[in-house]
Amino acid sequence: MLRCLAFPISLAFALTFVTAEVVAGPFVLIVNVTVTDAKGNPLAGVAEGKPQVVLRVLNITEQCLSTTCVFNKTLLGVNSTSIQANISIYLFGVLVYKMSFMIENNTQVNLFAKINASTVKINLSNDHGAFLKDCDARIIGLDPKVPALDVASGQKVTLPFGVYNVSTARYKVPRASAPALVPVLNPSFRVLNGTEEVNVRLGVAGAYRLELRKADGSPLAGARVRVAHVEAGNATVFEGEASGGYVTLSNVPYGRYLVTVEWRDETLFSGVMLIDGSRKGVNITTSLLPLVALTVLDADSHPVAGARLRISRAVGGAAAIDVISDHRGQVVLTDVVPGVYTVSSSWRDYPFSVSAYITGTVAEVKLPLRKVKVKIETEPTCSSCSLPPGLSAELLCGEDSLANASLARASAELVVDSTERVYVDAALKLRISWNGIKIFEKELRADVGVVSVVLPFYNLSLKVVDARGRPLPNASLKVFDELGVRAVKSDFKGVAELGFVYGRRVRVEVFWEGVPVAKEAMACTPELVEVKTSVYTVKVEVVNALGQPVVGALLVARVKGLGYYSEQRAVTRDDGAAELRLPAPPDAQVTLEVSKGRVSLARQLLSEEMSGGATRVALDLLLDLGPLQLRVGEFASFVAVAVAVAVAAIYALKVLGRRAAVRGVFEVYGGEAGMEEGEETPWKGVFERFKEIFSSEKAEEEEEEGLFDEL
Repeated sequence: MLRCLAFPISLAFALTFVTAEVVAGPFVLIVNVTVTDAKGNPLAGVAEGKPQVVLRVLNITEQCLSTTCVFNKTLLGVNSTSIQANISIYLFGVLVYKMSFMIENNTQVNLFAKINASTVKINLSNDHGAFLKDCDARIIGLDPKVPALDVASGQKVTLPFGVYNVSTARYKVPRASAPALVPVLNPSFRVLNGTEEVNVRLGVAGAYRLELRKADGSPLAGARVRVAHVEAGNATVFEGEASGGYVTLSNVPYGRYLVTVEWRDETLFSGVMLIDGSRKGVNITTSLLPLVALTVLDADSHPVAGARLRISRAVGGAAAIDVISDHRGQVVLTDVVPGVYTVSSSWRDYPFSVSAYITGTVAEVKLPLRKVKVKIETEPTCSSCSLPPGLSAELLCGEDSLANASLARASAELVVDSTERVYVDAALKLRISWNGIKIFEKELRADVGVVSVVLPFYNLSLKVVDARGRPLPNASLKVFDELGVRAVKSDFKGVAELGFVYGRRVRVEVFWEGVPVAKEAMACTPELVEVKTSVYTVKVEVVNALGQPVVGALLVARVKGLGYYSEQRAVTRDDGAAELRLPAPPDAQVTLEVSKGRVSLARQLLSEEMSGGATRVALDLLLDLGPLQLRVGEFASFVAVAVAVAVAAIYALKVLGRRAAVRGVFEVYGGEAGMEEGEETPWKGVFERFKEIFSSEKAEEEEEEGLFDEL
């Protein structure tokens, strides 16, 4: 078809034409990846060491966690016969291999990937370099960052090239329930291409020698030795007889060891030794003690004279002996084998036994006895607090009194001191009374020489204020402490002082004018505490119907609630105002009644008005004439009656005037003798006179209407 064209075709047009011949369709690729270490050996190691193979083609990513991965993928809509594929391999999260290649449609690629890692055998050894078994270590990659791996001694593991550190190691101690942690002597190592083994030395002693000697330095043969690893739960690492006067320990972890040497069923030595690689052995010298001076002490390390004691070996040994300490508190013992002894005695009905550790010519034993001192104090944070006079305390054992003390005046402390020594585990009792009334009782133990008891006596200072923070004098307070209820009143500054309040928290109730205005629970403190009450000072402004102040109006406020009633009165000043101080708890109903003579008004006083401290009352009062007050309605009625009376009077006068005028006309014109019926002249005069009268009356009516409008 191209050959039929008569004109030349440009190269760009030809390429476009050829490209258009490639039709987009499915693209099938098969990639097989086999992962080995840098030498081509199979990977080895822990479960977390599986490689992560990632295939990226176009915008598609496939992953596989295995040393052998098969990727079989069909891509749709690909308009090319070959595409680029990228293979990335990660080991322990570290990129160890990366490769890009072109792949044809419907072809298979077999890839043998030698990653940047070596298969290394981890050999854990003792401090002499000898291989150890029954131990493991935790390896962390420093560069690159590889998470912690737990490997056993002699295990092979494939690691990326880099620097590693052995953070911890454990060694299985014989007879121990769990492996013991041991130090790592050379923790760092490097893995390179071709690294096959890594030797890590641990803090495990290959050989450690125990030399046993008598007091004169000669070997102690025939002694039985037991060595226990303290850090491994006292697991025994050696137990047997030191036939030649020494014992050699093999492959023992660094740490502390409890060494016990017994001879003829007597413990000659029991102590802790440290194996840390700095020495190859230790000398243990033991001997019989021909003479021992045993000092008898109490629990506070004071000598006890005249103590009757029975001394016996804690386990086995010779028979017990009875001794009495001298005036210095000492007992002399002969032919003593070092070890633990049991010292027994008693106090009252309390028998007791203690252990005495004799390791030399001088030893001591502490008896569980001491002199007890009880200090009764106030709160340490309250420097102004004191204990009240009349306070007494007694220390008892059962019902037997050991010591007692009392206060004649206020003091910061009261001390009860026993003269005899008391068994530390005896059941003691401290009983405290105030003015003969028991206020405190507590079980005590003589486990310390000085027993401190704090009694929360406070001098309470309360400042009572109203709702707006102003002092409220003459308020009645009830203070409920742990001993009951006490009453007090506030002074003119609103301050109430109450001494020797007992307890760390009290409940305070405030009454004013017989009304409960505050109830509050508070912590006792030497500081002045403010108590806010529901007492409100309300300014009442009284005005008349014209908005003018009403002077001398009587104000009566009645406060009612459950179980209380209060009434407050006041009279308005020249400015028409007066103040009322009202005790108004939240549940109270407050009614305000305002009166001026015969005019009064009563309504409920709202909480908003009390909180705001002011209210205004408008009376239905128009005129205040001293003994007489007129309401607006009454004044209007009075005016209406006056107008009606005035109008009636005017009309009455008008009627009377008309009658008088008519009577005068008839007297003038109708009373002449001899007038005939047919004569017209007299009647014309009468008509003219009536006309005159009524025309003048019309003018008067207009004037009266104007006057009525004025009224």
